[in-house]
Amino acid sequence: MRDVIEIETKRLKLRRLRMQDAPAIARFCDDPGVGRMLAMTPLPYFEAAAEGWIMTLNARAPLERDFVFAAELEGEGLIGCVGAHVDGPGVVEIGYWFGRPYWGRGLGSEAVGAFVAEASGLGALNAGHFVDNPASGRVLEKVGFAYTGETKRMFSMGRGESVDCLRMRLVPRERSAAV
Repeated sequence: MRDVIEIETKRLKLRRLRMQDAPAIARFCDDPGVGRMLAMTPLPYFEAAAEGWIMTLNARAPLERDFVFAAELEGEGLIGCVGAHVDGPGVVEIGYWFGRPYWGRGLGSEAVGAFVAEASGLGALNAGHFVDNPASGRVLEKVGFAYTGETKRMFSMGRGESVDCLRMRLVPRERSAAV
């Protein structure tokens, strides 16, 4: 994952973030439907905040703890982001978001599935979603995550309050027996 520059899927290209992505990130994350479902995204979300996030990720790159990719749809540019953050030795948190115009088209499952395939070498993959965002849980289930039964209170900057977050973990797929 550390050396992965791009990941291609049938419809998407996942690539490292660039400063030129800031306007699109700000536009999508400023939508309360997106921003309220993220823990670390304040509302309103200004372009300067997106620029600061990209600069922070670039500054932290030598730590090899953050792996964030832009999800790009041909002819449309950045439509969302998917990434991983190493929380500790062998513990990795996956997160993602997509702009509202791209919901319900399978693009999230496509991007997250491809990303998870690359990120699985980082360690045990964990994820979560706020209780009022079951669509996010369905995306994670489609790519192999299962609920752990744990609910964790997490602060949402966009809401200005703590919200219950349902925790999930990637379940290794069983290898089929050789015939």
